[in-house]
Amino acid sequence: MVTKDGLMLTWKTQIVMALSLGVLTLVAVQAQQRTTRTPPVPILTPADYLQIQQLVARYSYALDTGANNGFDYADLFAPGGSFGSATTREQLAATARPGGGHYPRGPQFVFHYTSNHVIEASPEGATGKVYVVEIDAGEKVLIEDGGHYEDVYVKTPQGWRFKSRSFIKTKPGTPPANPRPPR
Repeated sequence: MVTKDGLMLTWKTQIVMALSLGVLTLVAVQAQQRTTRTPPVPILTPADYLQIQQLVARYSYALDTGANNGFDYADLFAPGGSFGSATTREQLAATARPGGGHYPRGPQFVFHYTSNHVIEASPEGATGKVYVVEIDAGEKVLIEDGGHYEDVYVKTPQGWRFKSRSFIKTKPGTPPANPRPPR
């Protein structure tokens, strides 16, 4: 091969140049991938799953009973944790405090029923979803509300806690094309 200056490059030189270009391209691609990678997702142990399930189960009891002046509920959240606009320990406790919410609270009050809890590992720790139905079992049994919670869990020195919890109200879906006939 002859260049502009009339220099002849040997086939060995051409191979070395091609390989060098390939190596430089590979290094550049790997460096770019390293900077755009998401943090690794930790592996949750069976104990982690059980502790998160217990956290979610304690939530309904703490909220419905308002135990310890609402602080049993507030202490289920990590420092800086949130549910809706409640972001401080005092605001969270006020949500569950007897007389502080829009429902009666107390040791015999049962209102929040949860089921179908799904937990997944995430870079922050774990995320979860759980169905919730609010049932008023007073004189007339009445379903007050329903939907699901979307959670972010973090592991603290005190164990797993909510970093955030959001309530997503249920909405009707698309009606079926062929609804079932009345029975």
